[in-house]
Amino acid sequence: MTTTSLRRRLDSFSLRWQARLDSEWSDRVLPWLVAVALFVVLVVPALAQARSLDAGLDLAVAAQAASRIREGAEPVDTIGTGVNFLAQQAAFGFYPVALVTLVVPTVPALLIVQSGALALAVVPLWKLCRRLANLRVGATATVVFAYAVYPVMHNLNLEGFHLEVVAVPGLLAMFVFGLTGRWRPFAVCVAVVLASRADLGLAVAGFGGLLVVEGRRRAGWITLGVGLAWTALCAVVIQPALGDGTFPHLSAFSGFGDSPGSVTWGMLRDPGEVLGRLFSEVNFDLVVTLLAPVLFLPVLAPRYLVPVLPLQFVYLVAEVPPEARFGQQTVAATAFVFLATAFALSRIGRRGVEKITVDHRVLGALLVAGSMFFVRDAASSPYRQPWEWGGQDAADGVRLAAAETIPDDAAVRASASVLLLLAERPVVEHLDPGMPPDPGLVGAGVDFVVVDGAQVPSWTHGQRVAFRGRMERAGFEVVLEGQDITLYARRGVARNEVG
Repeated sequence: MTTTSLRRRLDSFSLRWQARLDSEWSDRVLPWLVAVALFVVLVVPALAQARSLDAGLDLAVAAQAASRIREGAEPVDTIGTGVNFLAQQAAFGFYPVALVTLVVPTVPALLIVQSGALALAVVPLWKLCRRLANLRVGATATVVFAYAVYPVMHNLNLEGFHLEVVAVPGLLAMFVFGLTGRWRPFAVCVAVVLASRADLGLAVAGFGGLLVVEGRRRAGWITLGVGLAWTALCAVVIQPALGDGTFPHLSAFSGFGDSPGSVTWGMLRDPGEVLGRLFSEVNFDLVVTLLAPVLFLPVLAPRYLVPVLPLQFVYLVAEVPPEARFGQQTVAATAFVFLATAFALSRIGRRGVEKITVDHRVLGALLVAGSMFFVRDAASSPYRQPWEWGGQDAADGVRLAAAETIPDDAAVRASASVLLLLAERPVVEHLDPGMPPDPGLVGAGVDFVVVDGAQVPSWTHGQRVAFRGRMERAGFEVVLEGQDITLYARRGVARNEVG
């Protein structure tokens, strides 16, 4: 059998199966089946990571906020900012998510919602490829596979909890409804996106501009205005009112000014600094991380990528930790990258009688690229051995015992490794690794202190010994110790007895 005849047979086989699957029945069923399968793939490692107490600080903060909302209290974040949890992103959509914890334990509920949202994005993505980009099933399935192994998406799934992930399916559905003129569900999707994070109003505004270009001028201008107005209202009024009176993210732009207005003027006055931040090495790495797994195909359909650039410009210029830049700040970019990828394949494909056929070599390359970058960059890569997650070692046993010893209504300060176990208590504060071993600071305002030696590497052995003695003189006693983890309790304060 020659290479040519083998290729023809493979092409014939592929076309026969695509013909069978190019039907309304498959479009109704297949995306939901894929979404369910992807949900299982996402939620299992997320729950396993949380069980191993490796989920990070953000999940503990969200768990505390959900607990407070469930109890009818203001969701004050005592772990991190010390102000209302909603002040950071004006994520009012967190309220209905918090209600889920009435029937499901808090941490699993948050992780299930997050993984479910990321998996649900498959459904509008499939419709986008089939109805708008007019792709055949083979190309559609390849785009969906590229999303299912997209490293950025898997990293979002395993970086604590961030409500903005709900915007991924929300944005993709918004694209479908907006470009097909279904305005009522479109408005619902816009509301979901805006309620998940304030600055996503810029992404909504950018899509409004795309609608104008596409000829839907009235809807486009309304969408653009709503997006800009919401982001401005949150930055100037809502977030300062919920917080300490100022915009909570000004520190990320401190080099330009000390208010939203002065920051804008500062950027205009110092374009050199703006360009220096914009073209930094970390931002270059981010662009590659976003585009390389999809073969840089979005650049072939720039019309569908440009709308997210204003929001991404703000992110790229801000000084934020890498985990935020490569994490929650990639939500909008992820949605627009796959919007542009679908239309890029539509452009380079060959138009048939009804659908567009894309060269199988391009699709094969996309499959390989997606798989390789998943293995290299995803938090759940095989190299991270996710099948071993979920276990608990001796140190975890000490952490669990410490958490059980502390009463539910106690005020506690603890290392990050224990916070997830303590998050639903009314006052929980983070023992910052940079905090000096000073009992006057560590023990201030709390009755229990949990020190995980692995979480305070800057404390020398001598400092730890001295800290223990000074804590005892300050009125605390050691009630549990092991695996370099120490639980201090203020003398005379009741505690749970652990058998």
